[in-house]
Amino acid sequence: VCDWDTGVGQGWGVRTLQRIRKNSFVMEYVGEIITSEEAERRGQVYDRQGATYLFDLDYVEDVYTVDAAHYGNISHFVNHSCDPNLQVYNVFIENLDQRLPRIALFATRPIRAGEELTFDYNMH
Repeated sequence: VCDWDTGVGQGWGVRTLQRIRKNSFVMEYVGEIITSEEAERRGQVYDRQGATYLFDLDYVEDVYTVDAAHYGNISHFVNHSCDPNLQVYNVFIENLDQRLPRIALFATRPIRAGEELTFDYNMH
């Protein structure tokens, strides 16, 4: 059972202006790269504020986290869904350090123009 898709507590959200084909790259989740220890500290502050934009880079080990709270792009506003139309993939571009993957969001199915873009924050 998923209780996230009620819209309660969700942020602004992002809608696409054009049709997106299945398996297409849509966007990268970007932000400030910080240590996991710093992420723990900031996470406590963000929890009190009721919002967080932390994304753990735990592909091989949990050393770094992306914090999109102050530096980021439109991906910062993509909401969670238990039935998402985007899937998260770790990719390596101009870097082979497996502790520092880039976070790419790809379409899991065709997405209609005007549809909200979502991904599963729990990545099930």
